[in-house]
This record gives sequence, structure tokens and C-alpha cells, in this order.
Amino acid sequence: MAIKIMIDAGHGGYDNGASYEGRREKDDVLRLAFEVGGILEGMGYDVEYTRVNDVYESPVQKAREGNNSGADFFVSLHRNSSANPNQYNGVETLIYDDSGIKADMAENINRKLTEVGYRDAGVEIRPNLAVLRRTRMPAILVEAGFINSDVDNELFDNKFTETAQAIADGIDETIKMSGLTAQVFAMDDTFDDEETYYNEDMYDEKEPSEEEGYQILTGIFRSLPSAQYSLNSMENMGYYTAIYEEDGLYQVRVGMYKDIEEALIAQKQLRDKGIETLIVRAED
Repeated sequence: MAIKIMIDAGHGGYDNGASYEGRREKDDVLRLAFEVGGILEGMGYDVEYTRVNDVYESPVQKAREGNNSGADFFVSLHRNSSANPNQYNGVETLIYDDSGIKADMAENINRKLTEVGYRDAGVEIRPNLAVLRRTRMPAILVEAGFINSDVDNELFDNKFTETAQAIADGIDETIKMSGLTAQVFAMDDTFDDEETYYNEDMYDEKEPSEEEGYQILTGIFRSLPSAQYSLNSMENMGYYTAIYEEDGLYQVRVGMYKDIEEALIAQKQLRDKGIETLIVRAED
């Protein structure tokens, strides 16, 4: 049986992801997913997609789809963004931890993309991302350049096929170097099926440490799409933002601050921007 790869185009539906001058992350990565998937199919891999049109599914749902599909690898495609246009550029790949075949795959994809012309922004450990933590197979999240970088957008548009080929080649090279020729990754029973709603690039559950005790509440909404819109707005301003569901309502919270003094400074900055805020304990 051929090795199966689940390709995840990030965001979708009412969740546009990052945007820049009318350009939307959800559109770029869906096109890229089809291109990468088509190349991998031509290489002999069995390819499935978490979405094939403009629909929203939570990161937890996407992880569950990957698990239920029996895929051997999970590859989530995104585009990065920064607080200010043209502040950064380059490709970055995220992994749960720096071990195993996923770490090799992340390094190989970045290396292949630098051959296309992208700057290598490195491999980052992100253990709390839903699509990395809740998947039972090796999983990576590729940030295919910054969507608010003119340099990266020119590469993405003018070398689109080469970009997709580089990602596919990085995957293929890693698998071949490992000696795998068929489905080999057994599913385990550690998947936590608790439903949570977050942006693709946010933590899939809050795990405040002893040094992280406060967040800033910026809105409470009756519908998830409204909360997601607010989250995207805050993210575009450069804030770490997440959504928490409680009693059928959706709270949008900013930051994770270890003490009240830090939270008060951040709250003042938000209020200076005209945003109503309330400081809350992270565990509330």
C-alpha cells in the first residue's frame, strides 16, 4: 500500500488567515495544496486533503480527519505574517519537537525552498499547535513565505510551481532517505478528542505555566465567525490571540502575561488603540 500524505490547506471559510493588500492566506495555500498534492501523486503517493474548497474546519477537526484517514504524514500549508509589511521574509517550518522523521522533513523542505530563492527562517518547535500536537503521525506546518512581504509574494507568484515542487521534493527525499516504501506508522490512542476552537496558528489548548497567569479579554461573541473575525483583526495588529468557548459564548483573549504589571502595560496599549479590555486570569 502506498504511503499516504494528508495535505492541509490552512484556514478557509470565514477564517481568511493573514491578509495583505487584498491577498488572503486561505486562497494562496489552497492553490499550493493542490499543486503540492498533484506532484506527490505523480511520485506515487496516496494524497488526501483536509479541504478542497473554501470551508472552515477547526484545527482539531483537521487533526481528527488526518487520524481517521490513516495517513502516514500530515503536512499543513500556511503563509506567515508580521506586524508590519516587509518586516520579515523567508520560509519557516514548524514541528511538535525536534526529533524523528518530521524534523528531517522540516529541514529538507526549508533547504529545497532556499534553492528556489526563499530565505531560510528556520525550523521552530511549536508543541501546542493543534495540527502538530493532536495528529498521531509525523506532522509539519510549512509557512511558505510571508504574505505581507513583497519579496516572498514575488517568489510565490513567479515561482509557484517551483515552490510546490520544492515542498514535494523535501517530503519525497525525506521518505526515501528513511527507507520507507509502504504505510508503516501505526495509530495510537493518545488523541484527545476534546473540541476546541482556535485559529490555525494558535495554541490548541491553554496550558499556563507558573509564570503565565493573565490574559486580556477583548470581546465576547455569540457566534464563532464573529469571534474569529475579531481574532484575525487582533492578529493583524501583531498580537497573540486565542478563542475560548464558555457557556455557549466565545471569548477573544490577547497575550499571556506572567504578572499583573505586564498585563496592565499591554492593556493600556490596547486601550490607547480604542479597544475595550478586561484583564482576566488565564485559568478562568
